[in-house]
Amino acid sequence: MSSPLQDQQIAVGGLPTIFRALGADTTGTISVVEQVVSPGALVWPHVHTNHDQVNVVLSGELGVRIGDREWTAAPGETIAKPRLVPHTVWNATDDPVRILEISSPSDFEDYFLALSALSPDDVAVRTETQQRYGVSGVPGWAEELSERYGVHL
Repeated sequence: MSSPLQDQQIAVGGLPTIFRALGADTTGTISVVEQVVSPGALVWPHVHTNHDQVNVVLSGELGVRIGDREWTAAPGETIAKPRLVPHTVWNATDDPVRILEISSPSDFEDYFLALSALSPDDVAVRTETQQRYGVSGVPGWAEELSERYGVHL
């Protein structure tokens, strides 16, 4: 039985996000979303304490930084983002990049839903939501990557 959210689209931090498989579909083990990283976009550099994630690049070229390693991922490439390791992705090209993001355990879809409901002015609620899901920022990365690749949050 699929979740009523399956195939619905929301915006999370400027990324169109489509729910593909949720905890209700996977006995709480994983969730899968499809996201589009627009040209010039940088995803907020962050680290998870509660979730492991894997991205699969479906189309386009995705800039990736996991810990100290940095590279460009091509279509079909799989990117492991283990918990406790800082990471981010970006799109320094002129074409959108489509990715699948798989999170374990599955409750990360609730984090996405909570963020999508917030306005940019809801800083206190955003911070509380990030803390609740074990997500924190990585100081300095956004400025560094923005300068080097011309991408922005």
